[in-house]
Amino acid sequence: MSFRPPRNLPVISIFHHASSSPSQRALALLKKAVSEPYPADSKSPLPVELSVVERTPTADQFKTMQRYYGKPISAFLSAHPSASSSENGSGSDEVERVRETVTQNPMALKYPIVVDWDAGKIAVGNMSEVEKILNERIRSNDGEGGEGGRKQGFLSGLFGSS
Repeated sequence: MSFRPPRNLPVISIFHHASSSPSQRALALLKKAVSEPYPADSKSPLPVELSVVERTPTADQFKTMQRYYGKPISAFLSAHPSASSSENGSGSDEVERVRETVTQNPMALKYPIVVDWDAGKIAVGNMSEVEKILNERIRSNDGEGGEGGRKQGFLSGLFGSS
């Protein structure tokens, strides 16, 4: 007999700054979605792993997020730096300039930044986009079986749930 461990949950990260009220609202929504039935008429919380990150994204994270976002890296800033940017806004030098700007002034970053790494979706500074990510995650779970459109955990699948 072999044992197959359960699949990992999809990861949603929020790059959070406690001084940003939009970031506080997004974090509260995400915490509620993973701890209470979400949406309210469902039977269970959203089956995702929430990662709360309270530091500047790494260069690699910025590059990945920029691919998801489809905009120049400077679009992550609420106030664009006065330094000239690279032609397409995606070069390593530009990423480092943005990281340096955010390191010197953390509030220069558009908070919240919420990333669904598995789905390749991102919301930058926009609560309606955060809600859209959650709703898309619900729709993607609907196609994966489980009670109420939710995936069943490994043990629940074997023994049933109460």
